[in-house]
Amino acid sequence: LFRIASTSKAFTAASLAILVDEGKLSWEDKVVDHIPGFALHDPWITNEFTVADLLTHRSGLEPYAGDLMLWPKPNDFSRSDIIAGLRYFKGETGFRTEYAYDNLLYIVAGELVPALTGQEWQDFVDARILEPLGAERCFAGRIPGAYLHNVAAPHLLVDGALQVVERNRASPDVDVAAAAGGVRCSLEGMLRWAQLQLARGALPDGRRIFSESQSRMMWRPQTILHPGREQYERDRTHFRASGFGWRLADVHGYIEISHTGSYTGFRSRITLLPELDLAVVVLLNASASDARAAITHGIVKPYMGIDDVDWIEYFANEDEPDTDPQVDRVSIDFRSGSVLEPLASYTGLFRDPWFGDVSIELRDEALWFVSLKSPRLQGRLWPIEDHTFYAFWADRTLDADTWVRFVHDEAGNVAALEVEQVSPESDWDFTDLALERVVDD
Repeated sequence: LFRIASTSKAFTAASLAILVDEGKLSWEDKVVDHIPGFALHDPWITNEFTVADLLTHRSGLEPYAGDLMLWPKPNDFSRSDIIAGLRYFKGETGFRTEYAYDNLLYIVAGELVPALTGQEWQDFVDARILEPLGAERCFAGRIPGAYLHNVAAPHLLVDGALQVVERNRASPDVDVAAAAGGVRCSLEGMLRWAQLQLARGALPDGRRIFSESQSRMMWRPQTILHPGREQYERDRTHFRASGFGWRLADVHGYIEISHTGSYTGFRSRITLLPELDLAVVVLLNASASDARAAITHGIVKPYMGIDDVDWIEYFANEDEPDTDPQVDRVSIDFRSGSVLEPLASYTGLFRDPWFGDVSIELRDEALWFVSLKSPRLQGRLWPIEDHTFYAFWADRTLDADTWVRFVHDEAGNVAALEVEQVSPESDWDFTDLALERVVDD
């Protein structure tokens, strides 16, 4: 059993497509009509936001906005917390103007299922998709103990050594982020899912899970992406787009339907080439994005008549590291830093409206950052300069070291925290945090 990460999003799109087939939902329905508590920062956008907008990464929010409510696991955020937190993200682009990848809105999309059927998203997917598919070792919901005997161990390079990321093994419990990236599946189960996609929703015995018209809808371009020069030179790609739970592109004259999944210690990719009746599934139990790409290209390209490229060599020369970028790229002599005032003056409770409370504590003459709702986000704060510290997380598999700056008010008292990731290549984004000091009455 692997965590398939964001390749789960296609299951969410399919679950909604089933409801559209049944006449319970329309892609153009307003989200607030089904989930009254849904709200974004702008009231007009809130009222105009459709079901289709939930699935197409065009909300105007920053990429990966609010992911700190999802990862690292375990944490204490609920799906209700996620929906309530959305209104605090102001966004950076216009509504429906640009592509910006998000996870939180797929969780909202999953919540349409219980709103319309009374059945939780994960139970609906298990009963309406995976069970009739015969994918016995594929789970959106709780995994029975009998199926946990063969669980992939996720791996990550930390300080040059390969480590098992125990917190990310496929667990029996249901993930809060299940609709965005929480399905756990075997290769055999994923291949059955891929065959269903190529058959446009039909099972081998002729029964249908979703209609051909909804299959075409899920594969219809919704948000335009722009292929780069490298993609054109490597794949002869002229167009890219986002559909419902899928990415679309032309590759050497063929339409390619695909999606990747990235979860610390796991990588996945599903690639469909309907014109060749070809599906390729890659599941890795390591944070090895280049390996994922090399394997996929090495299998797919010969079917297109391209067999003169060593894809392992090609992607081995890429710059993306499969390790912790902070540890490798940031060299800091922590002992050289200084602070302008006693450490005790920085301590206290700081609160963000969606992330909750952070405690700055003094432990053995050192400051520590401790998140109360995301307990793995805790680490020592090393002074760098003035009122700026380097947060060195105790769990080195987090791949998310940050700068922490203490902001003072006009009276010279610590009033707020600013948090920013150290590595610009990190998937973690702390910039939406607005941590203000809690002052006792």
